[in-house]
Amino acid sequence: MDVIFVLSSVTYAMKGRDVLKDGGIPAVLTRSAAIRRVRGCGYGLQVKDAHRQRAESLLKQAGITILGVVSLPR
Repeated sequence: MDVIFVLSSVTYAMKGRDVLKDGGIPAVLTRSAAIRRVRGCGYGLQVKDAHRQRAESLLKQAGITILGVVSLPR
């Protein structure tokens, strides 16, 4: 299963994608209906659920605020 970290802007999503890549975690920048339920114009980073805790930690250490987390159905 994948999760999406909802972020406030495309700038933070791009920065977050780079932070995760540097940390060895693949992430895809996305903007979907699932994100709009949490925040109307939000962008997100999609990662495998197995990487969720480490990814969240890396993003927070980089000063990137996570507005919400959306779990995607299998």
